[in-house]
Amino acid sequence: MQTEMQGVGMTTGTTRGTRGSHNEGIAWRRLPVVTLLAALGAVVINAIIYVAASALGFISRTLAIPTPGGMHPLTVGPVVTGSVVGAMGAALVFALIGLVARRPVRLFRIIATVVLMLSFWDPLTLQSAPVAMILSLMMMHVVAWAVSVGLLTTLARRDVSA
Repeated sequence: MQTEMQGVGMTTGTTRGTRGSHNEGIAWRRLPVVTLLAALGAVVINAIIYVAASALGFISRTLAIPTPGGMHPLTVGPVVTGSVVGAMGAALVFALIGLVARRPVRLFRIIATVVLMLSFWDPLTLQSAPVAMILSLMMMHVVAWAVSVGLLTTLARRDVSA
């Protein structure tokens, strides 16, 4: 009986070991197209959020915020630019992680989530910004993160058995 139990335990251990040797990779040929889709998706959804938040009066037209061109009221231009840059940056990080990590999807999700949390710092530090504006900006960050991470880790993912 003890021998049977040991055999079962060994089989279970072997099965777990097999699962542990399963790697994930990046579908390199699909990565550019998925990056474009992520950028486009983030731009469209964030532009809609911007237009809706502006129409509802959530986005202040008088509050100057830092942009690459200096201090200006927020317009749809920086929203579009930020969405594209965010998606491209996410794809670049995903690709770099894919070159060095055994489990790039898992590691990328962790890093992307940390970066999302850090990205909330900018909206939270806007002086005199209404709460609704801060929440709208944070929602745009979440959208860019969700679209980019979601598409990159599903459409540009490749399962590899070791």
